[in-house]
Amino acid sequence: MQTFSIGRTVRLVLALWALATTAASSVWAAPNVHHDRRELEMVLADLIAWLPGEWNSFPQVYYERTVTMPPEGEHENWHRTFARIDASQIGDVVFYGQINVDGRNGTILGGSQVLYKAWIDEARGVVVINGQSPADPERFENLQDKPDLWSKVKMRDATAVRCDFIWRRDGDHIVGVLDGRVPERQKYGPGTCTYISERADAEFFADAEWVLTPEHLWLYDINTMGGRIFQGRDDKTHIRLSRARPYTCRIHDEDATRVRDGHDRGFAMPVKAGGGQKLEALLLRADYPAQGPGLTDRMRLMLSEPTSKQIVAMTDATPLAKTVALKANGVDVRCTLQKKFGPLLSR
Repeated sequence: MQTFSIGRTVRLVLALWALATTAASSVWAAPNVHHDRRELEMVLADLIAWLPGEWNSFPQVYYERTVTMPPEGEHENWHRTFARIDASQIGDVVFYGQINVDGRNGTILGGSQVLYKAWIDEARGVVVINGQSPADPERFENLQDKPDLWSKVKMRDATAVRCDFIWRRDGDHIVGVLDGRVPERQKYGPGTCTYISERADAEFFADAEWVLTPEHLWLYDINTMGGRIFQGRDDKTHIRLSRARPYTCRIHDEDATRVRDGHDRGFAMPVKAGGGQKLEALLLRADYPAQGPGLTDRMRLMLSEPTSKQIVAMTDATPLAKTVALKANGVDVRCTLQKKFGPLLSR
């Protein structure tokens, strides 16, 4: 999948423009406009409305596995959760986020639990987000499902945050990039943050861009220490997350009848077909190759061989179908849209 965004292209153009004109290092990485208070309030309102929820990168992974694989290999299979929490001890607008690896109930990725404090900086014409892991992160796993702990969670050390994540509008989406606050932390250009890590006695470098719409969140995060990457990819491509919606699937096969709580962004269900053949049912809303040029957003319930991924049977439906059903090879699966997700059950 081609990982491209308007925000990153604009950043490159502005960086070249800054070099050519010897502009100040505060050149903005997205369109260089100054939002007034009302516009900033609208950006913050969009963050509050769009960011919370559950997001999954499997549609991107599936495209890479079935259509074209990037030279560096497929992207991570992440299920990412964001929730606005009531934590006045941190700020007025606070989000909690975490990453579960290889699916919604997968293991929490170490270091992925983050508290995000958001506010309007009218002088700079931006919405600022500061992010940091919570103190005692193990205690606050799945914090989005534990409102009794919201008043108790704290950032590890808010005074140690050296990079701002600044947001502005860019067309029909909003874009966030890093800001080193002072010129010496922007030595590698706008949209980056650099400083000497006291813990490692080496230069820490961070470059990040998030592009957010109601349905998609493109994430580019790369960190290096002493010139060596410890987070991100050498090919500097985005992970594309798609908003997930909850579905409950009723499965009847050669084994039994059972019900599973899942979602529409790559929920896999092992099933047993006639004759004892082991297959996999997959519910996946994604951008599939269209009959003509381009891609088409569709919901599909597929029955395939678990190793070769060869599709045995498939049902095609509209992206937000309330019900998707498939009956083939002795397997009967029916998935129904639900109002909300249940709690996460990560291991």
